[in-house]
Amino acid sequence: MKQLKNKEIDREKWMQLLQKSSFSTPFQTPEYYDLFNSVEGYSADVFATEEEGEYKSLVVVTIQKEKGVKGHFSKRGIIYGGILIANAEDGILEPLLNEVKSYYKKKLIYLEIRNNYDYSSFIPEFEKSGYLYEKHLNVQLNIKNVSVEDILSGMKYNRRREIRLSYKEGATVRLAENEEEVKEVYAILEDLYVNRVKLPLGPYDYFLNLYKSKVGKVFVVNHNNKIIGGSFCVYYDGMTINTFYYAGLRSYHKKIFPTHIAIMGIIEFAIENNLKMVDFMGAGKPDKDYGVRDFKLQFGGDLVEHGRFKYICNPLLYKTGILGLKVLSKIK
Repeated sequence: MKQLKNKEIDREKWMQLLQKSSFSTPFQTPEYYDLFNSVEGYSADVFATEEEGEYKSLVVVTIQKEKGVKGHFSKRGIIYGGILIANAEDGILEPLLNEVKSYYKKKLIYLEIRNNYDYSSFIPEFEKSGYLYEKHLNVQLNIKNVSVEDILSGMKYNRRREIRLSYKEGATVRLAENEEEVKEVYAILEDLYVNRVKLPLGPYDYFLNLYKSKVGKVFVVNHNNKIIGGSFCVYYDGMTINTFYYAGLRSYHKKIFPTHIAIMGIIEFAIENNLKMVDFMGAGKPDKDYGVRDFKLQFGGDLVEHGRFKYICNPLLYKTGILGLKVLSKIK
């Protein structure tokens, strides 16, 4: 069994694994790996386990940190979607997990794997390699063999009413047609994060490069020739579409709900392109209230608990970082 990384990876074998694995997501594609390495200040690594000329497991690790002094407390490796696995045979994950752990041991504070699928049968292998399982929820909408009307009928009355009112008032949604439109949607999203969410948002170049890539889709909500909202998604043909970010102008019109329409654009696109599902991604921990969870569930998706795996590379700095980031957020 051979361990490979970055330039050693054969992309043809990578694609073969993607096509046959039941754990495939857009985040484990060559395109997403290239996207993350195309933005200044961002980077990603890819690791694979090869046996008898075939890749048995593979993972893309994105390296992230906050700006300024926060960067010292926050350098981490985030694995979106989970790990690609050829099949469920025992022992296939441990060599890869140990290789990733060893490589980042002195480089990062922690590694976190955010699962899109059920990896519960692999928990013993993760734990043996030092990765601890944490309960975490996702919201996923299965769109196989359904229509848009089927999805609408599965929503609660108020959400369905707000969507239909928005369309009746002339709101529309479509894919972005140029970079200027991408910039306008980003400006709405940035305002949301600065003034309400109060969490870091990636640089514009990341969102622009996402738009330009094969793995990205940007939806634009219009009304009277004005962009009033939109969404940024990670997508791959034949797999899923993941709602990474979405936003709309607040108090724009009492009968138009831009964010709702942005999400409807994603759902309509998924159905038209025969994707497996719309993944709304994180919905918080089961034992804690999370307003975003309620918002996501109102579009008819299911609450699933696929959890996350975490490996702490630097326990002291990890604990210090949690405290330090809390203090800095209060100062800000």
